[in-house]
Amino acid sequence: MKALEFSFISGSHVPKYRQIIDSISQSVKDGILLKGDKIPSLKQLCKQYNLSQDTVLMAYNELKSRGIITSSIGKGYFIANTEVESRHKVFLLFDKLTAYKETLYVNLKDTLKGKGTVQIFFHHNNPKVFLSLINSALGEYSEFVIMPVDDQDCLLILDQLPKNKVFILDQGRSLTRSKFPYVCQDFERDIYRIFREHETRIKNFNRMVLVTKNTRLHLKEIIRGFKDFCKQLPIGYLVINQLENFEIQEGDIFVVVDDRDLVPLVKQAQEKKLALGSEVGIISYNEIPIKEIIAGGLTTISTDFARMGQSMAAMILSGKKERIDNPFILTQRNSF
Repeated sequence: MKALEFSFISGSHVPKYRQIIDSISQSVKDGILLKGDKIPSLKQLCKQYNLSQDTVLMAYNELKSRGIITSSIGKGYFIANTEVESRHKVFLLFDKLTAYKETLYVNLKDTLKGKGTVQIFFHHNNPKVFLSLINSALGEYSEFVIMPVDDQDCLLILDQLPKNKVFILDQGRSLTRSKFPYVCQDFERDIYRIFREHETRIKNFNRMVLVTKNTRLHLKEIIRGFKDFCKQLPIGYLVINQLENFEIQEGDIFVVVDDRDLVPLVKQAQEKKLALGSEVGIISYNEIPIKEIIAGGLTTISTDFARMGQSMAAMILSGKKERIDNPFILTQRNSF
């Protein structure tokens, strides 16, 4: 085992566990520590520098999550990797991959490029899959970026992760009650505010119809914001979960959450020879490039998924623990 000297700076704002991490990382970069070299045990460091075991364990666990060191029962801790520039090893847990969430992922990954790596997983809103993935990730990553499941057991498992390493993404703002730092949508406020900003145009229609199949928490928030706006404008409104057997009327404006509802809606408008944007309106959730083309251009309301990925990566890199409500915008096209 090579002898290591740690120079702890008295009164420094840098925690001692962080000084251990920085010192070992620097020794690796300087070639003092090589792959396979043994480093002091927890007990040795605690005794030599009068440190608590929790302090040293926190430092070693982070070095392990970055892949810089490894441990072997009964043998101790060893240098596992001399590539230390990539500080962050991020566990990214999505519900599912869609075109707009791919934009989020790409921007998060690209913003971390050279300073961290991202491994992406999907829970498909299945609590068992969510729990299994989290359990398998314990102790393996430096940060955990998570879109949670609306399930109490799933929320409890987040407490097993290092609290300062958990970040909530996109849909968990109200679910986790701001317990963790986040970059999220504020679904109820966003839809209310964006329609308030464009209420003059909405007044050209007779009735608003929100089409949403699902009853997940964030969709309930959308429904509440939608109803509040319609009541206060006021304008007639409906909330429906399917378009089958629903007959659209001239003067309707539809807010469509699920892209699968767009084709039957546009087809019915065409069959009735109702002009999009004037006789019937469509506002589609979540911006993707193809919506610029569909039916001459669909108006969208959408969070800025590129910005969401960039903001999350910037928070990880800076070490700041923020609560960011991501921008929400309306892109106006032919359908509204």
